[in-house]
Amino acid sequence: MSLIAVGQIVNVHGIKGVMKVKPYLVNACDFSDFNPLTDKDGKKSFVATLVGRQKDCWLISIKGITDRTTAENFKGLVLYAQRDKLPQTNDNEFYYCDLVGLNVYQDNVEFGKVLRVLNYGAGDILQIKTLKGQTFELSFSQLNFPKVDIENKQIQIVLPEDMKGRLK
Repeated sequence: MSLIAVGQIVNVHGIKGVMKVKPYLVNACDFSDFNPLTDKDGKKSFVATLVGRQKDCWLISIKGITDRTTAENFKGLVLYAQRDKLPQTNDNEFYYCDLVGLNVYQDNVEFGKVLRVLNYGAGDILQIKTLKGQTFELSFSQLNFPKVDIENKQIQIVLPEDMKGRLK
């Protein structure tokens, strides 16, 4: 069973057990289509219903949780869905988990590996570790990463001019 993180419970909302979820997906779609959601290990499962939005969070209720005190125990929990329940990606759209671990190539020569995908609010950033052990971050854009080949676990990088001398 392949799991993908879909969001993290960051707080509670009101007194009836509704929880705020920071989404890891662009669109909540019909959140109930992802059920059952699980914890990271897939050992605990939850049936969740999308009940609204608040700023950049989804508001969900989890079956069986009807009060604020119980809901507070879920703060910090990352929710996972089975990959096959998530929507297919369009061209040039990727799930973060598909990018992590890709081998990075520069001019068709192996350069390093994608360690993590970050997002501080201004767009996705890939953290790369070079074969020589240097770690750096670079905006995930078509200009910097013109070719992504998930099937062959490869991504092409074009370093900005100001970085070329610093990274080998």
